[in-house]
Amino acid sequence: MELDPRVLAFLQEPHIAVLATRSPSGRPQATPVWYLYEDGLFLVNTRRGRAKLRNMQADPRVALTILDRHDPYRYVQVLGRVGRFDPHTGPHDIDRLSRRYTGQPWTYPPGDSPAQRVSVYIRPERVLAYGL
Repeated sequence: MELDPRVLAFLQEPHIAVLATRSPSGRPQATPVWYLYEDGLFLVNTRRGRAKLRNMQADPRVALTILDRHDPYRYVQVLGRVGRFDPHTGPHDIDRLSRRYTGQPWTYPPGDSPAQRVSVYIRPERVLAYGL
């Protein structure tokens, strides 16, 4: 999917995304996440055991709303599907995301470890921009 240059420029900035998933019972779940857009895919990272991971494994359909950190009325909405889960790149990717958002390497909190991290690659099917 080819994105508008304004959308691409917006996605290069470290805005916070809200990832929406649906549980097997149909209950919606939304979580703020760090993201990275590269090679036509959205990358997010999570820890094993999280509801969002279980939800995406059960139903790959997701929505991401990426809000401008300075103006929440400027945002990009992405409807897509999980293309793959990758536990092998999980530790590397959480570190890349941490550096993008904080400028620091990822520090594992209690209960988390490199073996727990999973990268999730989302293929966009529809991308809408507002206020860009």
